[in-house]
Amino acid sequence: MTQYPDMKIFIVDDDIFCLTLYEQFLRNLGYTDMTSFNAGDECLQQIKERPALVIMDYNMEGMNGIEVLKKIKAFNSGIMVYIISGQENKQVAQEALQYGALDYVVKSSLSPERMAAIMNRVESYYIPPKENKKSFFEKVKSGLGI
Repeated sequence: MTQYPDMKIFIVDDDIFCLTLYEQFLRNLGYTDMTSFNAGDECLQQIKERPALVIMDYNMEGMNGIEVLKKIKAFNSGIMVYIISGQENKQVAQEALQYGALDYVVKSSLSPERMAAIMNRVESYYIPPKENKKSFFEKVKSGLGI
């Protein structure tokens, strides 16, 4: 079971079956805050929401996973990214790791157990966002409409 069920997760894949499958694996593990995208540019348009994790296909129409990874890391290097690909390609795996992905996973190896292992690793690195706590003075000030 997850420690951080409300961790914000983006899933990016142009294959609707894969999107649904990954989302189901994550729901079964207890995660609740997931947003799915069919393309990398759609994900990048919403990156200001600051997801903790992006699980992303490598081979997509438009930008590939490495191109999207570079843009995510340029925006915020703290966003964790897993690249998933339909084929095992050592060169792409090395490139993904070089540009800051946590790992490169071959789709055929992805199972509920593998997703649980991935998320255990992600949670070991995850730092929950700090709540925006107001001081007593700020609470009083806002209550008075100042």
